[in-house]
Amino acid sequence: MAEVIAQAGLAQIAADIASDLAKADLVQGRAFIRTPILLPSGSTVVVVVQDQGGGRYHLSDLGQGWEEAERLGMARTYQRQAETVADLSGIAFTGHAFVLADATQRQLIGGTMTVANAVARTAERTLLRAAQRPQDASVDRLVERLGHLFPDAKVAREVDLRGASEHPWSVDAVVTADGKRAVFDFVTANPISVAFASAKFHDIAALDDAPTRVAVVLRKAGFGNLLPVVAQAARVVEHDAPDRAFIRVAEFVAA
Repeated sequence: MAEVIAQAGLAQIAADIASDLAKADLVQGRAFIRTPILLPSGSTVVVVVQDQGGGRYHLSDLGQGWEEAERLGMARTYQRQAETVADLSGIAFTGHAFVLADATQRQLIGGTMTVANAVARTAERTLLRAAQRPQDASVDRLVERLGHLFPDAKVAREVDLRGASEHPWSVDAVVTADGKRAVFDFVTANPISVAFASAKFHDIAALDDAPTRVAVVLRKAGFGNLLPVVAQAARVVEHDAPDRAFIRVAEFVAA
């Protein structure tokens, strides 16, 4: 008897926990589901469910994750990461929001968690990327400088380039001239950034038509014994090095 009472008590506790994990509010015909999924800021991910009619439903985060990234000055990075996460999750990212359309009633629970997890996953990837990457202004200056140094070449900003493994790597700039390419990518002295850059450069270097790889750093001295790790598969140049240094590492233009 005591065991039955204990189990009944635990069942009530479990029900109370479950009811507190997610909340729902109905506003102007839309259901706002506050999920237990947390963003790095500590706020919960909210998924909005709308009735499309015909037994179909439209789910979206209404751009909540993108808005948080925008407040932190990371909207552009969030956008790129969201597109990748959306492809992996089997949902869409449009208008700055994750969207799952035409969901059936039986798909609502799984769909809600899929959208919420996509938002959280993108936010985490954005923060990790921010720790590894420079500010957008630094990339803008690099692209502008490359355009000035190589006026007859095509300079592309933030390109996804597949390595020998077929994994798509994002690089800050690609300069193409006379059928040859040079990849420029910022690398910080953070060990995570170094490891990520090393994997990226080695994978790109393994291509049959591998482009020249150039790691752009703040100061070589700041890398200590991590500098050779970067230099194994890329040339290294300081961001404020003279023009001739950038021309030389690009390799396909005579210094």
